[in-house]
Amino acid sequence: MWYEKEGNNMDVVLSTKIVLNRNIKGFPFPPKMSDADRENVLGMARQAAGTMGLNFVRTDELEDNAKEDLYNQFYAGYAFLNSNAKTGYLMSKTEGLGVIINNTDHISIVSMVPGTDVVTAYKRADDLAVQFEKSMDIAYTDKFGFLTSQIKSVGTGMQLMMTLALPGIEKTEGAVQVLAKRVEKYDWQMIPMTHSDGIRENGIYVLTNVATLGITEQEIIDKTRKVQEDIIKLENSCRKNICTKKKGVVEDQYYRAYATLSYCRRIETAEALTLINWLRLGQNYIDTSDADLDWNKINKLTQKVRRNYTDSAVKGVRPKDRASARAAFIRDIMKGGQAS
Repeated sequence: MWYEKEGNNMDVVLSTKIVLNRNIKGFPFPPKMSDADRENVLGMARQAAGTMGLNFVRTDELEDNAKEDLYNQFYAGYAFLNSNAKTGYLMSKTEGLGVIINNTDHISIVSMVPGTDVVTAYKRADDLAVQFEKSMDIAYTDKFGFLTSQIKSVGTGMQLMMTLALPGIEKTEGAVQVLAKRVEKYDWQMIPMTHSDGIRENGIYVLTNVATLGITEQEIIDKTRKVQEDIIKLENSCRKNICTKKKGVVEDQYYRAYATLSYCRRIETAEALTLINWLRLGQNYIDTSDADLDWNKINKLTQKVRRNYTDSAVKGVRPKDRASARAAFIRDIMKGGQAS
């Protein structure tokens, strides 16, 4: 999967995601569309997909295993995949790249990369956006730019989101508030990430751009780079400071977490995320020679625990079954398996 590949600064920035939203003139936005309009947009998207080398699928007609695959790879949300509305998805041969049809906007191009490579993420999305703009009559005005269903996206139609692992900042008194104020000057917003079942994800935050109107895509990318530099520098400083001043505590918690994750038979999401948080905190700053653990395993653990379709599909599944299944794939990753 795309997030299992190596990326720059993945010890802090788990992933960078670009979404370019485009809408077709003559149709209401999806929340107000009739079934006939939705079918027309799907047909237009399907026709365009053939010239772009994209595979078209009807997401409202997918089997559960196909929905699970799209969900677990972060391509689409659970609500979208399980909606009764007429929706579609265009799959690219490039991992981490795809197009959602008839969600909040007619066309949402999603490009995701591991780590901080915002330029690659944007270029992939923009290449597809240009092709859509050539083949369709896209809603655009010289005054406002691209028109979207949500005011916050009007202008560039671009949403940029980074998923951050910040155990050092979170465990340093006042550091979260300092960082939140620092990113505000770049017109960004930082909020704690919440798991699909409402659980707060310890140490995980999402950072997203606020301004899209009156600003260019390049300006957003330039601000992104500055924000990334600030966050990585502050997080590494906090981790080093904690591991220096409280080395014994961190080392003890690190190996307790390592042992529990390696041998657990039942584990809930909140506990797993807390334990992974300790692994992230200590990995670069304490003696980890007794642990068979690297950043690839830690990153894979983080993403697999955070994003699991069966955790969202609560209906008809007993909690103990999910806890056992979660423990099984965690043990497999800890032992070097794929846990796919």
